[in-house]
Amino acid sequence: MNTRIHHIDSVLIDQLQQGDKQAFKALFDKYAVRLYQFSLKYLREKEDAEDLLNEVFLKIWENRQNLRSDLSFQSYLFTIAYNNIRQRFLKRSREEKYIQVFAEEYIITSTKDEDQLDYQLFVEKFNKIIDLLPARRKEIFILSYKKEKKNREIAEQLGISEQFVKKQLSIARKFITDKMKENNDLPGLLFFYLFAGQTVE
Repeated sequence: MNTRIHHIDSVLIDQLQQGDKQAFKALFDKYAVRLYQFSLKYLREKEDAEDLLNEVFLKIWENRQNLRSDLSFQSYLFTIAYNNIRQRFLKRSREEKYIQVFAEEYIITSTKDEDQLDYQLFVEKFNKIIDLLPARRKEIFILSYKKEKKNREIAEQLGISEQFVKKQLSIARKFITDKMKENNDLPGLLFFYLFAGQTVE
């Protein structure tokens, strides 16, 4: 990094450590646009990039006393952003996995594909169906499909038998699939999800 730029950042960081809001604003003004563009490149959505920008600088403010003026602030800033983006992608991949399981199962058992639906609306409906599950069954389902825990791990965590976990997951899967079948406008959307690689927000 340019020595002069590093010196300026170091001075601002020293001031920021003392709670100087003007120093914080100066660092934000200096790096916000670049960080936003960096985030947008990977997240693709303006709202997500804006959220990430706010989250990163909020973390900077909250951890201001632990910042080191002898290290590159820019590198530190973009490392936080990178880790944030990585966590978002991991979360999306987990959500996509459990959505896809039921999308595939529904398509196999459905014959109507003439109608389509907004994908976000489908996700909302899907989550509402999950909310209809009895509390214990819902808890087991979420641990399995959202948290990606193995049946054995779920059984140990909840203090129940592994066989009970398997039975509850089987009942939950059938219940969700049956509820999805009641909506005749879903198949086309599910095909779109499976073959177009849509993501869940």
